[in-house]
Amino acid sequence: MNIHKRFIAKKAYPRLDHFLVEFLPDLSRNQIAKLIKDNRVKLNNEPIKKKSPEILVEDVVDIEIPQPEKKEYHPSFEFKKLYEDPYLLIIDKPAGIPVHKGAGEEVETILDMFRYHYPQVDEIAGPNIDNDRPGIVHRLDRDTSGILVLAKDIVTMRRLQKQFKRREVRKTYLALVSGHMRYRGGTIDAPIVRSPRNRTRFIVLDRGHEGMENAREAVTEYYVIREFRDFSYVRLSPHTGRTHQLRVHLSHAGNPILGDKIYGKASSFERLALHAYSIEFTHPITGLTMVSYSPFPPLFREFIKSMYLPS
Repeated sequence: MNIHKRFIAKKAYPRLDHFLVEFLPDLSRNQIAKLIKDNRVKLNNEPIKKKSPEILVEDVVDIEIPQPEKKEYHPSFEFKKLYEDPYLLIIDKPAGIPVHKGAGEEVETILDMFRYHYPQVDEIAGPNIDNDRPGIVHRLDRDTSGILVLAKDIVTMRRLQKQFKRREVRKTYLALVSGHMRYRGGTIDAPIVRSPRNRTRFIVLDRGHEGMENAREAVTEYYVIREFRDFSYVRLSPHTGRTHQLRVHLSHAGNPILGDKIYGKASSFERLALHAYSIEFTHPITGLTMVSYSPFPPLFREFIKSMYLPS
């Protein structure tokens, strides 16, 4: 079944493809061009075959995104459960597995496994609910490991989403970063925007810089746990939840996360050295304070042991 999306322009855009690039971040420019060519994009209910039409405020853009034919699915791994009750599931996500598919992707995801074991989540639907991602209330990058919370019903999902939106959820990450940070601890307050040159990247913009109207507030608190000769072991607490936030902020600070293929040096570690260590939130049904931890990855521990040269 194809995915249908509708967007209403809140501001003007010089071209239709510029508008789609912003609102379909999972698609490449070539994929967007093909959607237009294949008559899968409508502007104010009229089919569009050119990338150049101007988009005005309140224009309605409808897109049909074809999906690969679904095959019978059998999980290749099992969830490592950290907590479970009738309303939610907390797992220890492995690195290398995306939480959900990008548009047109055909890869195994956490959502695939969640649906396989809990088919009732497909009943989660409604206004402001992404019907293609039932139960997903937050996400981790594909190469990030650690704590992930999944909702089993619509009430749990909506209430958890509100907590994330209100920034009432406290998350802590552990990372190995290149070099030594300038200060032992502090806060990085730097707005983030998608790079106009490379849509897979995000960049920090200085306030007042051209393009700031598209930048989003991003705040990260950090603390250096231990310094070694060429790298540091740090704790990170994001106050906002922007895509790639921790990776962009640390790279901007001059201390990219080890193994970061996009913002650092992939060869510095065998995977992205970023781990979602803990999460604290209010249980959406019982009202109890929930605190869950994911063990420090053995791979990180072994790397530190092998490089144990305190500065």
